[in-house]
Amino acid sequence: MVTAIFTLGIFAGSFLLFLVQPMVGKILLPVMGGAPAVWTTCMLFFQMMLLAGYLYAEKTLRYLGCMRQSILHVLLMTGGCILLPLNVQLDSAEQAIINPTSWLMMRLIASVGFLFFMISANAPLLQRYYSQAGQNDSGDPYFLYSASNAGSLLALLAYPFLIEPFFTLTAQRNIWSALYFLQIIFVIFCSMTLRHSENRISSQSLVAGNSLDTDSSTTWRQSLFWVILGFIPCSAMLAVTTHFATDIASLPLLWVIPLSLYLISFIFAFARNSRWRDIDWENYMFPVVLLAMIIYQVKLVERIWLTIPIHLLAMFLICMYFHCRLAKSRPAVELLNSFYVWMSVGGIAGGIFNGIIAPAIFVTQAEYILTLFAAVIFASAISKKLAVSEFSFARKLSVFVLYVSAITALAFMDEYNMIRLTQEGGIFLALVGLLFVDAFYRAQRLAWISLLIILAIGPFVQQTDAPIVLTTRSFFGIMKVTRIGNHGKFFDPDLRIEADKDLFYLLQHGTTLHGIERRVESMRMKFPLSYYSRESPVGTAMRAGMIGRRFKNIGVVGLGVGTLVWYGRDWQHFDFFEIDPVVIEIAENPKLFSYLEKSKASWQNFVGDARISLQKIADSKYDLLILDAYSSDAVPIHLLTVEAFRLYQKKTRPDGIMLFHVSNRYFNLTTVIKRICDELGLACLFASGIPSHYSVRYDKYDFSQIISSQWVAVAADPAQLEKLKRYHRWQKIASPKNFDLWTDDYANLFKVFLRR
Repeated sequence: MVTAIFTLGIFAGSFLLFLVQPMVGKILLPVMGGAPAVWTTCMLFFQMMLLAGYLYAEKTLRYLGCMRQSILHVLLMTGGCILLPLNVQLDSAEQAIINPTSWLMMRLIASVGFLFFMISANAPLLQRYYSQAGQNDSGDPYFLYSASNAGSLLALLAYPFLIEPFFTLTAQRNIWSALYFLQIIFVIFCSMTLRHSENRISSQSLVAGNSLDTDSSTTWRQSLFWVILGFIPCSAMLAVTTHFATDIASLPLLWVIPLSLYLISFIFAFARNSRWRDIDWENYMFPVVLLAMIIYQVKLVERIWLTIPIHLLAMFLICMYFHCRLAKSRPAVELLNSFYVWMSVGGIAGGIFNGIIAPAIFVTQAEYILTLFAAVIFASAISKKLAVSEFSFARKLSVFVLYVSAITALAFMDEYNMIRLTQEGGIFLALVGLLFVDAFYRAQRLAWISLLIILAIGPFVQQTDAPIVLTTRSFFGIMKVTRIGNHGKFFDPDLRIEADKDLFYLLQHGTTLHGIERRVESMRMKFPLSYYSRESPVGTAMRAGMIGRRFKNIGVVGLGVGTLVWYGRDWQHFDFFEIDPVVIEIAENPKLFSYLEKSKASWQNFVGDARISLQKIADSKYDLLILDAYSSDAVPIHLLTVEAFRLYQKKTRPDGIMLFHVSNRYFNLTTVIKRICDELGLACLFASGIPSHYSVRYDKYDFSQIISSQWVAVAADPAQLEKLKRYHRWQKIASPKNFDLWTDDYANLFKVFLRR
């Protein structure tokens, strides 16, 4: 019964911690344009609060003892009730763009800082209380840490699947507040159990028992060991999350998976049964890490159903190895709280490295490959064996087959992967990697040398004519300007290029394309490309607006490279709303893109979140308002709520039109827009631009850079939409059945994902 009470108390506390994280992240994420760095910054904050809670537990137990400390803890937790229900203040959000990390930290501290701090102390405190509860297993309470991580995992998975789809944010805040009261009751029960325990020791002896009388050098060596064991898996978890969001798919649901595996590894490592700790995880970690490193080096990202599991497997094996080493090195119960403090210091170091240091010093996502490298170096350094003798020939052969199969499958399943493997030295790296896998089983302690060689020879075997023109990194992600050259050949008589020249420049944010511009002059003028070609839905709408000079004032949410300003005339004005200052710098640089510089229309760029910036614009200003912020994988939900649409409608003239770009790879946003339009009494039409159906003649080069797109046109006056039908095939949208209205208080992105 006592064990059950303590287990439930620790489980409930961790459930609360990991329930508040996605809930607060959901509130803050839209203000920052859906940037993956919001998640990393929130993780850093929660790790800092976790460390603060562990320090509070360690110091108060040291000087007060279990009994007096338990009274203090109950009083402080009860006092925290005055902060309920949770309320995240978003005032001064317009200042977030200046220093987003600091702004987020201040919002988090002000809203959930104290409550998170108190609950984070529960796990080490209740474990320490249990060690004094007189149970048969009180001498080793670390198994309760598995219950803690199980609660965290359940909350993490319950939020997107059970809580977010069915409860508004207001209801979620109330549910969390009720669970907080329940947590206080559990802590009181644990304190009462401690008080009535006949085998508890006195406060004075506890203070003496908590004193670290060991040799100082040994203590610091051990503490540093715990820090490293905590740092590497946390860094791997954050790095692989950023890698997914940057290079593969910025899908928020994917952000949950690495953290879930991270927690599962803790559950296994600290379980009562030691079978998970007895496995030599390094034997499996090295080959998979090597495979993940080669895939990253050669930039193999398709197919995501295969590449993502490989990266996740590498991260999970790293976590299992280091967390099992942590569990094996757990000290006597007197040093329990110090153990958790130093482990938390390692976690914070990982958060600082990935959330603050890496974005400041790397223009690419180099922290991922460095973390993989560090994991194998440290595992090799502390390995007790030189060779993996217990691996039979059959097991080694299985590893080799899986390794080759993964590379082969990635190559033959996607044309671009095959090109990268053959033209950028991928095959050579894969073969060298296979030799190193064999070398690992012969000399495990020297395994890190092979990874160092892979890192060293990678740039030399890859294609020297690198397509990267510019790489820069901001809080909102990594921006790349890449080139497409003709390699000294020409295939189109209208665009004869004898020498090797740059044909196009492309701006990409991870896997999201922001715009394309042709670099060379020819007998024909430059035209807008990518989603914005002349016969695309937005292109025909812009041309329709020139009749009678209908679209004089145009607002655009999402600058990209400024392609839409190509349609501008000297009687038109464009207002662009862009949240990332780096995008504005790139678009305004004529050496990269010249749409803005050569525009006949006047234009102005506004930096910041669109909903905040639009509030400062005069009502009924725009004849046309274009919302081009949804084509990325990460959807800014706050720009797709009924409150946001009311703002758009307010800033658009009564006879104006709103255009929504909904070319999203993972979400069917048309349904969301139609439901909101039905609620507000707005008319809407849908159009899809398919390049193969276009009739206008293009250069062969240009046509290859035109991309299909989907758009939704919205207007208060249905007659205005009828005018668009003269230039493109716009069609009505069926009203969705049983689809809940998206508001600032409720949105269900997962439901839209399933309907895709």
